[in-house]
Order: sequence, then C-alpha cells, then structure tokens
Amino acid sequence: MVDDDDDFVLGEPEAGPPGSQTESDSGVLVAGAADPALLNLVRDGERVVVGFNSTDVPDEVCVAAYRTQLLKFVQESECKVLTFDCTRIKILPSGMLGLLVTLKKRGLEIELLNPIADIVEVLRITKLNSLFTVK
Repeated sequence: MVDDDDDFVLGEPEAGPPGSQTESDSGVLVAGAADPALLNLVRDGERVVVGFNSTDVPDEVCVAAYRTQLLKFVQESECKVLTFDCTRIKILPSGMLGLLVTLKKRGLEIELLNPIADIVEVLRITKLNSLFTVK
C-alpha cells in the first residue's frame, strides 16, 4: 500500500456539512460510498481503459468516488497504464487533474484519449501536458 502523504494537492478542500469530509490529499469531498458504475474499467494486459459512465462534466463528488474506485483497483491489479477515454468529457475539474497527477506519482503511465481542444489547452497552460500522453 502506498502512503497518501505524497499525493498531489490542487487547491483547498471544499467545505461541506460538518462530518461530511475526511482528511484527504486530493482536496475533494470524500463523503459517501463509491458507486462502482461511475467508471467503466476495461483491462487489456497491463493497460486499463477508463471510461466515464455518468457525466460529461465530472463534479467534485464524482471525482472523490473515481479516486476511491481507481486507487482500490490499482492496488489490487498489476496495471501500469491508465488510459482515460475523454470522448464525452467537456471539462476536467481541478480535482480530476489532481487525481491524474496522484496516479502518475504512484508510477502509472497516464494517457488521455480523445480530449477536446479546451482540455488540451488546460493541460498546456498548467504544464501538465508533460506528465500525460495525449492521444
């Protein structure tokens, strides 16, 4: 198990009702159980293609559930590459960018498949394009 102390933090944690938030390195709400149907994970050897099932704009609560689902999956599998299919995604919120950086810091190769021009531009401006492969 990898220690969460080295995870990337982008922004401050969002405020919520008392007791709805726990200490986290991602700066997103972590209340509620992760719905395994939020992400579609398809394994192809050491590569896992990650599809977003529910929304074209992942909100911070979804990102917290994505984080839980992905970190559990990565810990239990031998995957080395996560390919995020961004076909229907219009915006990557800061929490999602932080999650991608966290996964990269854990030694995974991160690929973004079919991102729209606006997402590519955000990656360029934030200089995160040097961390991820964009296809």
